[in-house]
Amino acid sequence: MTIASQIPVKLTACPDCDLLLQTRDSDHRQQGHCPRCSATLWHAASPNKDIDLAAAISGLLLFIPAMSLPILKLDMVGQLGSNSLLGGVKRLWLESEHMLAVLILLCSLLAPLMHLLLTAMIGISMRLQYHPRHFPAWLKAKVWMQSWSMLEVYAMGIIVAYVKMMDPGEVSVASGTYSLGGLLLCVILCSQYFHEEQAWQYWEQRS
Repeated sequence: MTIASQIPVKLTACPDCDLLLQTRDSDHRQQGHCPRCSATLWHAASPNKDIDLAAAISGLLLFIPAMSLPILKLDMVGQLGSNSLLGGVKRLWLESEHMLAVLILLCSLLAPLMHLLLTAMIGISMRLQYHPRHFPAWLKAKVWMQSWSMLEVYAMGIIVAYVKMMDPGEVSVASGTYSLGGLLLCVILCSQYFHEEQAWQYWEQRS
């Protein structure tokens, strides 16, 4: 038996084209790509491994002011008004736009909140070498919530509304806009620097 055959080999499936590849643990030290479709199979260990955890905790701190503080202040024909994200959801519900209100509540509030919370829980567990039995469920829920988190779509809608309402009236940026911008940045950093395959490797090594 040769030395190479004694090295443990495992199968890795491409997330895009489902190609099965034989890989070794040593292969995962650098970023891997599928030879057929060039999709990313795994990410190399990042020197900035605490960015996702710091962004998740910062996002949780910014979440309440981003949701509750007014985003834009309007002055149209002598009438003043302002609204927050929660206020917008409530207004849609009172106007019988129930499906739209629930969709905005899910994609712009609940999903980003759970995305940040689960990222923080997973990151703290990995940093403290804690091995909770619910870790796989946390990771699956985090990936699912990330796919539903569309806070950037809501932010784009705010920009469009700001531009359209500049002519008929005066529009000014309120304090909630800065909190919402910081929250959006934290969500983006969590998505960019958190790698699910490294979390699964942590679980497999200690299970």
